[in-house]
Amino acid sequence: MSIDLLFELQHEVRRLFIAGSGMAAGDLRLQKMLPQLQKLGESAPVFNRMAQAVSQVLDTETSGSASRLLELGMLLNSVLYTQGKTETKEDLVPMEGTGANLSTSFPYRKLHPLIEALTQKGQGRMEQIRQGYDDGLFHDFRVIPAAVSALDDSYVEIPDFLHRKVMPTLGVEALPALQQQFRLDGGKGDARRLELIHDLLPTSALDLLLQAAKQGSTEVRSTAIELLGDYPDQEDFILEQADDKKKEIRRAALFALSRLGTEQAIARLYKALGSKDQDLAIEPIQLCKANDLTLSVIGHAESVLERIVQRTKVEDSAQQLLADIRSLQGKRVPEVVEFLEKLLSTPNFIVPETEAVQEAAADLLLQLDLPEADGFAVTLHEVYNRKFIAYSFRAAIKILPPEDVYERFCHDLKDKKQPAAKELLRELYEMTPTLLYQADEPHEVASANFTTWDPRWVHLFVKLDEEELVCRFAQDLDLKVTTYLVKKCEELPNFNRSKTANMLLILFSQSYPDAPKLLMDILEKGGAKQFYYLDRVQLTLLSLLPKPYAERLQQFAEGLSYQGMKNQLLEIAETIAAKPEQTERSDHEEKGQGLWGWIKSKMS
Repeated sequence: MSIDLLFELQHEVRRLFIAGSGMAAGDLRLQKMLPQLQKLGESAPVFNRMAQAVSQVLDTETSGSASRLLELGMLLNSVLYTQGKTETKEDLVPMEGTGANLSTSFPYRKLHPLIEALTQKGQGRMEQIRQGYDDGLFHDFRVIPAAVSALDDSYVEIPDFLHRKVMPTLGVEALPALQQQFRLDGGKGDARRLELIHDLLPTSALDLLLQAAKQGSTEVRSTAIELLGDYPDQEDFILEQADDKKKEIRRAALFALSRLGTEQAIARLYKALGSKDQDLAIEPIQLCKANDLTLSVIGHAESVLERIVQRTKVEDSAQQLLADIRSLQGKRVPEVVEFLEKLLSTPNFIVPETEAVQEAAADLLLQLDLPEADGFAVTLHEVYNRKFIAYSFRAAIKILPPEDVYERFCHDLKDKKQPAAKELLRELYEMTPTLLYQADEPHEVASANFTTWDPRWVHLFVKLDEEELVCRFAQDLDLKVTTYLVKKCEELPNFNRSKTANMLLILFSQSYPDAPKLLMDILEKGGAKQFYYLDRVQLTLLSLLPKPYAERLQQFAEGLSYQGMKNQLLEIAETIAAKPEQTERSDHEEKGQGLWGWIKSKMS
C-alpha cells in the first residue's frame, strides 16, 4: 500500500478545499491519480472505495461538488489515521529528569513579554528584562531556556545582566539548560555558559574545562583556561598555554596563573612583565595576592630606576618602570610605599623622559590610601618647583585639619598665572561639584562634607575673582560674599550664563532681600530672545520668586519670542501667584541643614 500516494491525494484535496469545490469537476491532477488508485483497489477494497469517491468528484456537477469533495476528504483522513506510526528509528534511552523545583504560578500572558524580550530584537528590551527580574519572573522554568539563549544576544548589556545578575539567582535550576545549549565551538555566549556551569559544578566541571581548553573556540578556550586557575593540579597545562601563539590564550593563562599564586606561576608572571606580553601581564599581576611577586616587581623596578639614574636607555627604562608601577596597583603593603618614596625622592629620576612615570607613581601613592603614603605625599608640596602640588593637596585634605590645609596652600594662589596656582585651581574645581550636579546626582554627593573647608577659602576666591568657586564654597551668611556676588551679577546681567544663575541662587539662599528684584532686572535686560531652554538651576530660581513678582514675570513671559519658553514661564508665574503669603523667617530656620541642604531641597 503506497502511503505516498495517499499523502499526495490529501494535498490535492486540500488545494480544492481552498480553491473551491466548483473547481473539482474534471480536475487534471485528480484524473492523473485515478488509475493508480484503481490499480491499488484490486488488492485492497478501501482503495477501490477511494477510487470511486475520486471518480464521483470528477464527474459531479457544480451544485453537488461540495458534498462529494467533503466525502472524499473524510474517507481519505480516516484511512491516513490508520496508517500512522509511533515508532522511532533511534535507540530508546531512559529520560533524565532535572529535579527542577521552580513553579509555574505566573500566567503565560505575563511571561510572554519577557520571553519575547529575551528572544527577539528591538528597543526597550532591557527595561522589560529588568522589570521581569524585579517581578521574579525568571524563577518560572518556562523562562529559563530563553534566558540561557539570550546569553548570545548582540546587545552587550543584556547578556551581561543575565550573566552577572540573573543566572546566579537561579542556581542549579538553570544548569540543565546551560548544559544543553553549551557548544564548544561557540562564541561569547558559550564562554559565559561555561563559566556559569563551572560555578554550579566547581568540583565536577574539570573534565568539561579540559575539553573546552583543548577543543573549544578561542573565546571558549580562553574562559576555560582562566577557570583552570582554580585547579592547582593543572599548573603544568596552564604554563604550556602561557606560550600559546594566540594572544587571547596567553592572556587567559596569565590570569589563571595569578589565581594559582604558586612559585612557578609567580616566576612566569614576572617573566611576562619583561617580555612582549608586558601589557597582558599587568592586570594579572595586580590581581595576584602573592607577596613574593610584589617584592620581585619592586626589586625589578629598583634596578630599572638605577639605569635611569645612570642615564642608560632612559626612554626604554621609563617604559619598563611604568609597567612595573602599574603592576603594583592595589598592593597596599609598606614595601610599595617605601619604593614610591625612594622613587619620588630621587632628583635624577625627575626628568622630562619620565613624566608619565612620575604621574603614575604620585597617583599610586594616593590610591594606596595609607597614612604613611599620604603623609609623604604632603611633603611633596614644594619640592621640584611644586610639580606635585595637586597630589600633595589631595593628600593634605585627607589627613590635615581644614585650617592647616588652608595655611599650607593659600600662598600658592597669590598669582593665578603661575603653573602651581593653575594646577591647584584645577584640583579645586575637580573636587567640588557644581550646583547643577548637586541637583542631578544628589545621592552621589550626599556624603560630601562641605563644612570641612576652612571658611577663609571663599574670601580668597573673592579676591581671586573666581565666581564659580565662590558659589561652591559659600556656606553661611557673609557680607563680603554677598556684596561680591551682587556686583558680579550687575556687571554681567545674563541669565543664560550659568555662573550668573549660580550666583543668584546663592543670593536667594542667603536671603538677600533684593535677590528677586535683581533676578527680574537681569531677565528683562536680556530681551525677548535671550534663551530657549531652562536648566535645573534656572527653573529653581524662577520658582523662588515671591508672590508679588508673579505679575511682572507674566508680563515678561508674554513678550518672549519662543512659544515653548513663553508657556513654561507663564506656568511658573501662575504657580508663584498661587503661593500663600510668606511670613518672615530666618534663613537658617528655612534651610534647616545649612546652605547646601537648602539648595538640595529647592532643586529636588
